[in-house]
Amino acid sequence: MNFQYFKKKLFLLLYEKIAFGKQRLFRLSYHAILLLSFFGMFLMIAEVGYETDALRREWYNQMIIYVIDLLMFMYFIQVLMVLLPGKPKVSRWNMIIKIVLLVFLSTHLFDVLPDDLSIARHSGYRVEWLFNYALLSMIFVRSWSRLLKGLYSSNLQGEKMFVFSFIFLIIGGTSFLLLPVSTVEPISFTDALFTSTSAVCVTGLTTLDTATQFTWFGKMVILVLIQFGGIGIMTFTSFFASVGSSEHSLTEGTALSSMVMSKNLKRLFSALYAVILVTIGVELLGATVLYFQLPASAFPDNMSRFIFALFHSVSAFCNAGFSIAPNGMMNEVFDKAYGIQMTIALLIVIGGLGFFIITNYAERFVLGINNFIRKYIKHADKIYEPNLVNINSRLVVTTTFWLLAIGTSLFMIFEYNGVLSNLSLSEKLMTSFFSAVTPRTAGFNTLDFSTLALPTIMLTVLMMWIGASPGSTGGGIKTTSFALAILNAFSIGRGKERIHYHNREISNSSVRKAFLIITFSIVSIMIATMLLSFYEPDVQLRSLLFEAFSAFGTVGLSLNLTATLSEPSKYILIFLMFLGRIGIITLFVAFVRKTRYLLFSYPEEDVFI
Repeated sequence: MNFQYFKKKLFLLLYEKIAFGKQRLFRLSYHAILLLSFFGMFLMIAEVGYETDALRREWYNQMIIYVIDLLMFMYFIQVLMVLLPGKPKVSRWNMIIKIVLLVFLSTHLFDVLPDDLSIARHSGYRVEWLFNYALLSMIFVRSWSRLLKGLYSSNLQGEKMFVFSFIFLIIGGTSFLLLPVSTVEPISFTDALFTSTSAVCVTGLTTLDTATQFTWFGKMVILVLIQFGGIGIMTFTSFFASVGSSEHSLTEGTALSSMVMSKNLKRLFSALYAVILVTIGVELLGATVLYFQLPASAFPDNMSRFIFALFHSVSAFCNAGFSIAPNGMMNEVFDKAYGIQMTIALLIVIGGLGFFIITNYAERFVLGINNFIRKYIKHADKIYEPNLVNINSRLVVTTTFWLLAIGTSLFMIFEYNGVLSNLSLSEKLMTSFFSAVTPRTAGFNTLDFSTLALPTIMLTVLMMWIGASPGSTGGGIKTTSFALAILNAFSIGRGKERIHYHNREISNSSVRKAFLIITFSIVSIMIATMLLSFYEPDVQLRSLLFEAFSAFGTVGLSLNLTATLSEPSKYILIFLMFLGRIGIITLFVAFVRKTRYLLFSYPEEDVFI
């Protein structure tokens, strides 16, 4: 009896010791991965960012290989620890990710990577080095994202984290663009900050020619900034931190809901994955379609052709408006290439609709296919889901359709005998459509906007001010705010006290938010234009006003003015771009002091309007 008791006691003691050791070893390996990935990124930036001789470059890469060896050892420990009893428990997907990373970390031991790939000729780096850089970057993002996950679970307000994440990304992008390897010749801090802000805020306004002033590395930095800025760094870090994790806190979900725009916390993280998957899927599909439409004779090899297609696909879907072609989309590659133009226009529209409008209609499409299979193949009853396409989706799609239809028609009418005069009827229609799409925060232009008639410029300003839809990559006051203003006008005209749309009553809170956005957007743009006119006294008011609307709407169109602005004017546009991307509501919610709910109400009075 005593022997059984001591045996059980010894077993429990041994179990506790193993579990404690496992927990401690897991924690130590995790912190080691954090430090090693940070050191590896430091070595990578030091090597790539500055000109080094061949001997020093070899030394840097040898040090990176040592870091990778140590990371491989740490992941090997973590995989082995899973076999031991006790916490932390590792989910199946997390385990698969660790094993995959372990396999990738081991590949440098084998001579399996060819050195004759064209990407090596473009970048000047061996394929093995580029593979190591990509692997280090992946581990760095994943490990530090898991650290940031704890910040999202804190009591720090979600809107503040959203704002600070963009500030952090802009500062990081500025630092990378100031590296000697990023530009053909050194650029000023203001130009680096302007370009970084324009990329992160997916605007497209540039003080430097992206095609000629930035190197291969600098263009890749801009591409990454566009991607992170379009979706949001919080979305990316949360995705990498959440993949393989089955535990999510309520505060983490609340913080992310301001970014992902989901009221249902239960479906928040599935929506988060949908954002990433939709983005990658659409951008790769767009890049593939563009690749086959681009003339092979315009590129030295297939790799440069695909990189060109991928850059423009990401830039279009994120509504950024950046181009690596000299003179942008007025380059001969795009001239009268209406297939390419329509592909880019479609990417702009999809990106401007918003991720959850896309997923909302995708769910309806999948349900329709499922019901078709159930009815005609399985001979089963249909599945009915009421209100699958919600009121937001209906309002956004309807508003977007009418804005594009009216915009295309008016552009064609205004410029029929102007810049469109030498085109055929079909070419006029396609050019008008593209020119109506691009002010919706995209910034690509196949025409010189400084040659447009004044009514066309005013139409473009209006489209830039309205912008894209909530939850999308675009800026502006958003289509829903504009739609609510129109609906409110009709409601007042008909003597109604409430706004009704598709058998739904719009909440008073939504109307008040739309009013706030519209009012402060106009005030912000007018103040910015006033300041611009002070610093640019020789420039026409039309050009300054156009520039201010373009910056606030994160559009990127210009009347050939941006590059000639003085430094104070550039900083005004930097603030406008940031304000347009973050959103007025977000800034108010993040930094205006909250008041407690009042348990009483004051007597109501009418104000003369």
